[in-house]
Amino acid sequence: MAAPSPSDELHRPPWLARVTKTQWMRLDVILTILLIVGAMGHIFFLPRHVVPASLADSKWLLIPLYLVVTVPLAFRRRWPLAVLALTTCAVVVVTMMGQSVPPVPFIALPLYTVTTTSPRRLSLKVLVAVESAVGASILVSVLNGRGEGNSSANLLLLIAVWFIADSIRTRRVYLRGLVEQAEESQRLEIEGVNRAIVEERLEIARELHDVLAHSLSVIAIQSGVGRHVMDDQPEEARRALLAVETTSRSALDELRRVLGVLRRRDDGADLAPTPTLDDLEALIGGVRAAGVRVDLIVEGLVPALSAGLQLAVYRIVQEALTNVVKHARAATTTVKLSFPIGEIVVEVKNNGVAKRFGTIGRSSNRALLESEEGHGIVGMTERALAFDGTLSAVHLPEGGFRVRAQLPTKAL
Repeated sequence: MAAPSPSDELHRPPWLARVTKTQWMRLDVILTILLIVGAMGHIFFLPRHVVPASLADSKWLLIPLYLVVTVPLAFRRRWPLAVLALTTCAVVVVTMMGQSVPPVPFIALPLYTVTTTSPRRLSLKVLVAVESAVGASILVSVLNGRGEGNSSANLLLLIAVWFIADSIRTRRVYLRGLVEQAEESQRLEIEGVNRAIVEERLEIARELHDVLAHSLSVIAIQSGVGRHVMDDQPEEARRALLAVETTSRSALDELRRVLGVLRRRDDGADLAPTPTLDDLEALIGGVRAAGVRVDLIVEGLVPALSAGLQLAVYRIVQEALTNVVKHARAATTTVKLSFPIGEIVVEVKNNGVAKRFGTIGRSSNRALLESEEGHGIVGMTERALAFDGTLSAVHLPEGGFRVRAQLPTKAL
């Protein structure tokens, strides 16, 4: 049989740590039996101190006292305080009768268990009570001429037992605290990982929704146009099919980019760059190809913006135009970007007829949004909130609707 390797020995717990509670209780029973045998031998075979005949000859009085001293030790792990009280009382009575029953191990064992399992304040009170009782019994025995006074050293032994047990209890508490701290750290780490996974899934869901919803809306409209005019206006049908082809290819490229990020490929595969403000012209051109009139207005100088903020602006405009294609295709739409100091304002407004969405800000009711308009408004709102901004989608009194987002550039 092969000897255990040094690494196996390193990872194995100490021998005492491998002993189970049941095994410890069995050892207590064996020790109790040995102490009972020793106590009975002390009564029947060993000479005792000179005591009054009425006590010395009364073995039947000493036998129950010795049993009270020894038998409870088998249960010291289950009821430590009760066992300590019984053994202390029995030792005190036997000592006052002049019998040499040392507190160690009869009192020391339950005192050790009480000290290691109880708070320090309680164990100190127990130690003072036990020391007082044992000391008083020794003094009474000496004054009555029933003892030699040499048992006083046991008082110091009980104090030593308490100090050792208290040190062990303190070390156990310290180690338990380290384990709990490690478990708490691991739990927080797992929660952080799970939270990151949830946020990543939400981000991927938003990306997929933005890509597919916009592109499929354009494709559906253009294919419908082509089907209606393919007999009478073949050139118009050709243009519609070309728009379908262009939009579907663009959607496939976007989908490959999102899936590439999802796979986390490290093989150097080329991925399409993240959309920026410069790509808004191409986005609007695709919507114009679907038959929607869209004007782009940019007011002010475009400051240096992070890639994440530019992507958020792009996706908000994309989703707003998707709603135009779905619900107000015949409307004239204006996409306006302005750059006041410290923020960027995005406004998509049309003069068609649309639903009333209400105003959405930091305290938006997500359930209401989902019930009214699916995930589009929710996605735009989440992108705005991610940069500590606000977004509103409101019905205009003169007709049509407006989506307006304000994103602080200081969130860079």
